[in-house]
Amino acid sequence: MPEFSNAGTSNTSPIDPLLADYRPHTAYFDELITRAGEVRQPWQSTLSAFAHMSNDDRREAQESLLKVLRENRVTFVTDSDAGSTQRPWQIDLFPMLISPSEWQHLEASLIQRARVLNAALADLYGDQRVLHEGKLPPSIVFSNERFLRPCSKIETRDGTHLHFLAFDIARAPDGQWWILSDRTEAPSGAGYALENRVATSRVLPEMFASENVRRHASFFRSFNDYFLNLPGRDEPLAVFLSPGAGQRSYFEHSYLARYLGYAVVEGSDLAVRNDRVFLKTVDGLRPVDLMLRSVQSEMCDPLELRNDSFIGVPGLLQAARAGRVTIGNSLGSGLLESDAFMSFLPNLSRYYLGEELAIPSVATWWCGQQSEKKYVIEHLDQLIVRRISATRSVLTGEQDALVGAELSSEARAALVERIKTHGHDFIGQEAISLSTAPVWAQDNQLQPAPVMLRMFVAMTTNGYQVLPGALTRVAIDSDPRSGWLGSSDISKDTWILSDEPVETFSLLAQRQDATWLRRNTRDLPSRAADNLFWLGRYTERTEAAVRLLRSLVMRLHGDAGISQKEVSPERIVSLLVSQKHLSTRRGKRAIEAGRDAVEQELWALLFDTESRDGLTAVLNNVHRTADAVRERLSGDAFRILTDLSEVPNVHREHPRQGLGDALELLNRLVQYLAAFSGILMENMTRSAGWRFIDMGRRIERVRTTSQLTQLLTARGDTSHDGTLDLLLDLADSTMTYLGRYHSAPQLARVLDLLLVDESNPRSIAFQVHSIGQHLDALSLASRDALLSPEKRITTELLSRLRLTDVIEASETMSRFGTRILIDRLTRDAERGVDELSDHITRKYFSHSAPRRVVVGDRRREPR
Repeated sequence: MPEFSNAGTSNTSPIDPLLADYRPHTAYFDELITRAGEVRQPWQSTLSAFAHMSNDDRREAQESLLKVLRENRVTFVTDSDAGSTQRPWQIDLFPMLISPSEWQHLEASLIQRARVLNAALADLYGDQRVLHEGKLPPSIVFSNERFLRPCSKIETRDGTHLHFLAFDIARAPDGQWWILSDRTEAPSGAGYALENRVATSRVLPEMFASENVRRHASFFRSFNDYFLNLPGRDEPLAVFLSPGAGQRSYFEHSYLARYLGYAVVEGSDLAVRNDRVFLKTVDGLRPVDLMLRSVQSEMCDPLELRNDSFIGVPGLLQAARAGRVTIGNSLGSGLLESDAFMSFLPNLSRYYLGEELAIPSVATWWCGQQSEKKYVIEHLDQLIVRRISATRSVLTGEQDALVGAELSSEARAALVERIKTHGHDFIGQEAISLSTAPVWAQDNQLQPAPVMLRMFVAMTTNGYQVLPGALTRVAIDSDPRSGWLGSSDISKDTWILSDEPVETFSLLAQRQDATWLRRNTRDLPSRAADNLFWLGRYTERTEAAVRLLRSLVMRLHGDAGISQKEVSPERIVSLLVSQKHLSTRRGKRAIEAGRDAVEQELWALLFDTESRDGLTAVLNNVHRTADAVRERLSGDAFRILTDLSEVPNVHREHPRQGLGDALELLNRLVQYLAAFSGILMENMTRSAGWRFIDMGRRIERVRTTSQLTQLLTARGDTSHDGTLDLLLDLADSTMTYLGRYHSAPQLARVLDLLLVDESNPRSIAFQVHSIGQHLDALSLASRDALLSPEKRITTELLSRLRLTDVIEASETMSRFGTRILIDRLTRDAERGVDELSDHITRKYFSHSAPRRVVVGDRRREPR
C-alpha cells in the first residue's frame, strides 16, 4: 500500500487519517488518488477541508444532510420481490468532483452528442435520409417496438425534438470517459440532482462557497426561458405530465415542476378539444401550450398509440401533429434509447455534423447484423447481453441484462438460440470496470466505491447546454453493472469546479425582473382541487375521530371533566358505530360480552395497525392525500401532516398500553391537527386551493356535528346523564359554553351554541355560512339570474338554521319520544352537505356540469 501525499507537501498531512484504509483496486481508475498514491489536484482542497473537521463534526454533517432529506420527504419507489416500496433518498456527504478542464471536455462532448441524437430523431421520423442512403440499417428502426409510426412527420416549432435529455457516463480503467446509455425519452434524476445540491450546499455552505462550485440555477433558467418562449405569446401555460402519485420518482416530478413553475398534471387532468390540449381547472378549461413529460411515449395517447393506457391523454398526438402544443421530448423519442444505436453513432455524427464523435460509447454489438451476431455468440463469456426492448430507469435495477460468464450451460444454450432467432432484439456490450470514488464509511473514514454519473443536457436559446453537475450513483455492496440506485446504493452531489467566479442566481428565490403583479390565480387543476378538498375532509374526520376517542377513553375511566360521569358501554358503542369506527355486528357482540370487550374494541381502534376503521386507517388517508398534493402545500404544512401520520408508530413499540399512553397519543394528535389548522388559517393565501381545503373541512364538520347532535339529543333525557357535557366536549365548545353561561349545560343553550350561533366557529351555521362565502368567491356564474344548485343548498340550509327556535326544538317531542325538530334539522343538514359535496364534485372536479373555456380574461362555451 503506497503512502498518500498531498502532492508536494509532507507525508504527515492532516488528510492521512482519512485515507488510512483507502485501498482502491489497482485495476480500476480512482477519482481521488493516482496509482502512485498522490491525491489528485482537484480533490486536495476539499479533502483538506474535510480533514480539518473533527469526527463529530463530520458525523453531525452527515446526519444533518440526511435530516434535510427526511424533512423534505425525499423518497422514491423501487420494485422488489415484495412489490413496490417507497424508500428514503440516500446521499453521501463527500461530493464527486470534476475539474474545470475535464468539465470543458465533457460539456463539449455531450452537447455534440445531443445534436447528433436530435438530428437523427428528426430524420428518422421525417424523410429518413439516413436509411435511404444506407448509413443505418432499416431493421434497427422498424423492428424496434419503440419506433412509433403515428409520430412520423410531426413538425416542431424550431426543429428541436429533444428538449431535455441525459447521458449515463463512467470512466474506464484507463481514465477515459465512456457513454453507457443515452436517455432521450423522459430522463429522470434531474430533480434528485437538484435536491442533492440544495441539501449539500445547506449543510456545507462555507466549503461549497470556497470551492467555487458551479451552480445549477442558470441551467434551469436558460432552459425555462427557451421553453416558455416557444409558443410566442405572453404567459403560456406549461404543465408536467406525470403518471401519478405513488409511481416511481413522483417526488422528483413534483419537486422539479415546482422549481420550474409548472403544474404537475396527470392524463385525467387534460382534455383535447379541436386539436387543442386543455387543462381542467376549477375555473374551466385552460389551453395548454407546453408539456414536459415523464410518461413513456407509447402511453401518452390511448387513441393512436397504446389503447390500454390509463395515464395518457386521448387526442394528444393529433394536437401535437396540428402544432397546437409543444411536447418535450417529442413523442417517439424513446427510439434512440435503444443501445443498438450506440455502435452506429460515430457514423451518424459524421453524417449529420461532419464531425468525429468526441466521447465514445461503451463497445456495443447489435445482433441484427450477421457478423455482429456471430461475434456476440462467440464471445459470450466476455460480454453483457441485453434485450434492447427492455426499458431502464435511474431508479430501478431491472435491465434484463445477462452476464454470459455467469450463465449455466442450459441458460447459455437458451440465450444463444434466442439470439439466433431474434437477433434484432439483442445487443452485446463490453463489461466495463467502473472507476472508484471516495465515500464515507461507517467508521468515519473514506473508502473507494464504483461510481457512474447521469449528466443532463437541455436546449436553450443559445443551443444545448449541460447541467454543471450530475446525479452520481455509488454502488456499495451491489453489482456496479446493475441498474441505477439499487437497494444498497446511495447518491452523491457532483461539484463542477470553476477557475472563474460563479453566478449565485437561484430559482428558489423570487424573481426580481417581473413587470406585472398577480395576487390570485384560478388555474388550479381539478384533480389538485379534488385532492385538496378531500385533504380537508380527511383532516377534519381525523380530528373528529381523535376527539371522540379521547372523550370516550376519559369517561370510560371516570375522568370525565365537567360531569364526572362515566359513559355506558352502550353509549360508547353507539357513538363508535355512528362514526363508522365500528360495525353494528361487532358493536353488538362487544355489548353482549361486557364492559371489558368494549374497552378492548376501543384500544384496538387506538393501537391496532390492522384495524380497518381505526386511527391508522384514518391517518393513512391523510398521508396519502397530502402526498398527492405536496407541491401545493408549504414545507411546514406537509411536515406536520406526515409527522401526524407517524405519531402512532411511537406507541406501537410498547406491547402494553395504558390510559396514560392512550391520552398521550390522542393529545399529541390534537396538537398536530391544531398546528395544521393554524397554518391553513394564517399562512395559506386565500386562493382557490385554500377554499377547497377549507370547504372540505367545513362539510365534514357539519356531517359530524349533525350526526352527534342527532344521536345524543334527539331522544331521551339529556339533563342528568352527562350527554350534553360529552356533546360540548366533542364539539370543542365546553369553554365557550362555560364562559357564556357559568352553569350546567341545558339543551336549548347547547343547541343554540352548536347549531345556530354563527359566532361559534364550531357551529353548523358557521360552517354553512363559510361554505357559502367560498362558493361566492369560486362562482363562475355571477352574471346568471338563478342561484347555482350548490348555492341554493347553502342558502336554504342557512335560512332554516337562522329561523330555528332552539327552545321549541328542545321541548317539542313526538308521540314516539323523539325531539322531532332536532331530528329533522340535523338529518337535513347532513343530507344537504352530502348533496353539496356531490354538486361541487360535478362542477369543479369531474366537469360533468356545463363549463366554460377560459382564454385570457374571456370565457366561452366549449364546442
